[in-house]
Amino acid sequence: MRLLNHQFKWPATAIFYVTLIIGIYAISVENQLEELWEVPVYSFFGNKTGFLGMGKSGWIQNGIFNEVLTFLIVSSGLIAGFSKEKIEDELTSKIRLESLAIAIIINYILVLMGNFLLFDFSFLTAMMVFIFTPLVMFNLIFQFRLFNYYRIYQ
Repeated sequence: MRLLNHQFKWPATAIFYVTLIIGIYAISVENQLEELWEVPVYSFFGNKTGFLGMGKSGWIQNGIFNEVLTFLIVSSGLIAGFSKEKIEDELTSKIRLESLAIAIIINYILVLMGNFLLFDFSFLTAMMVFIFTPLVMFNLIFQFRLFNYYRIYQ
């Protein structure tokens, strides 16, 4: 597996957890930060006209805070999760693969539970959160398992 250079790991990890905390805050309160970043953007499906809001494409005013935050969370999470460790060996690769598998399984268990237990807008909010949970769970599980490995065996 080709991984990114080790020098990207800790800056990306810091950005990942900081933006994750900001994202949790933005979801838990009314998102007033969206209004501060309102800029003209090109919309491929228009703004709430026609079938399912798919009107003509064109320029609209929209807050881009959520888009920027999503980009930072996803890109920094991927860089943090798929950057080499200082000592990258077969065991580290095995831990990375197992952590990814566990994160995906946990995420889809949560999705199935949410499917039967959540309704209306709480379901949509949960689905939005479930987009990020595999990345968050993978990074947390991987770092926890690496920490335990280094603590016990070295």
